Amino acid sequence: MYYEFYIDVFFVVNLFMDFLVLCLTNRILQGTARPWRALGGALAGAALISLFFWTAKEINTENMLIFSLGTTFVMVRLGCGLRKGKELLTGFLTCWGISFLLGGMLYTLPLRAGKGILIFFTITFTAYLILDTGIRLFKYLKGKAVSVCRVILETGGQKIELEGLLDTGNCLTDTNTGKPVCVMEKSRFSAMLEKKQQEALESFCGLKSTKTEDLGDLNPRFVLYTALGCEKGLLPVVTADRLVIFREGKKVTISQAAIGLSAAPLSPYRKFEMIISPKILDS
Repeated sequence: MYYEFYIDVFFVVNLFMDFLVLCLTNRILQGTARPWRALGGALAGAALISLFFWTAKEINTENMLIFSLGTTFVMVRLGCGLRKGKELLTGFLTCWGISFLLGGMLYTLPLRAGKGILIFFTITFTAYLILDTGIRLFKYLKGKAVSVCRVILETGGQKIELEGLLDTGNCLTDTNTGKPVCVMEKSRFSAMLEKKQQEALESFCGLKSTKTEDLGDLNPRFVLYTALGCEKGLLPVVTADRLVIFREGKKVTISQAAIGLSAAPLSPYRKFEMIISPKILDS
């Protein structure tokens, strides 16, 4: 018993499948790789696997598995632009997971449905669209449900770590600097200051006369704001040395950040301790 092996058809089918898998991998990892890069990785993967089948004297489960592992690493490295060990491993596992999902969807179809190269491409692309839509929907729902991130605030040589809430409703802008304003509890910020600065800041917030030299580099000012139950209010705003936001594996650093000070607690049970303006991630 023998099989006819068409290397050109095998190459095209693998190129098509690898390209879709790499596109989905980039979608999950939120990679910056463009489709042309995914195409380059798919070309490399299809060429390597075709070369293996063309030149291998013996094909068995062991050598096929080893070669597939190496080929996947090459595809992810070229097609997703991943370089570091941890992110490369994550991309590798994601790529294999997507391959199993896509292959599983095709395996569930009746055998007759896969006959014909055009029918195969149509069914495969439809499966890709289903997975892509599912990934987009999952990310959307995740983004709506989970928007808490880790924040580090530094001022006057002191450092504090907080839980921040990314709030699209926070549109506060510092009229002096034009920077977006993040809001935290005044008591938490005051704990970072020396006693003289604490007293001077309290006096300023209470609209009392304050010595400028006692405030140091805080540069306090008031910003008009509107909130539920308050049409017009005054929010004291100070300048912090540095604000670092860790979100979705990325680190955003803002120097001379504008921090609004709230006298009331922001969240019951301290689920979050700072309200972050989305605009600050683009500043």
